[in-house]
Amino acid sequence: MRLTKEDIAALKYERRFGYLFPALILAFTILLNAFYFIVIPEPNLIYVILIDTAVILICLLINYRVSHKLKLDLKDGIKVSKKAIVQDKEYKASWEAGSGTLHIPVLGNLFPKLWGQEMRDSGTYYLIINNTRYEVDRKLYEDVIPGDMVLMFYTQYSNSRLGIEKSRYPYPEM
Repeated sequence: MRLTKEDIAALKYERRFGYLFPALILAFTILLNAFYFIVIPEPNLIYVILIDTAVILICLLINYRVSHKLKLDLKDGIKVSKKAIVQDKEYKASWEAGSGTLHIPVLGNLFPKLWGQEMRDSGTYYLIINNTRYEVDRKLYEDVIPGDMVLMFYTQYSNSRLGIEKSRYPYPEM
């Protein structure tokens, strides 16, 4: 199965950590170099060059380890599906912060827009599959019942989960 545009965007979003973490290390090294050259009257350039070379090599290694498999997934463009059975469903109700006001009964009845606004519900939906809780959208949550078969999509090399979809075939053999 080929990767969709959303899958490619998700993998590129994951790759940013391979650039962000080494960039932070390099920025910290530059800050330490500036501090070293300001504080020490006669800095030893051999130490600075050796340490900076080691830091650059470490940053390249971190970048390679974090983003190499994701790069292979993007290059190959294939996702793998695995069948799984839904064990349970879970809904957690939460409310959007700052979306409501304190309800005062008399004023809330007279001026509902000022004093009677209730908080907006922003619930989170979960499917429990293989003793692991996965966040899903509302449509999939409503379509699936415990015991149903779902397809879980993963990348081939990095094994990143790309999504969950209800299986069209009810039997595991198909």
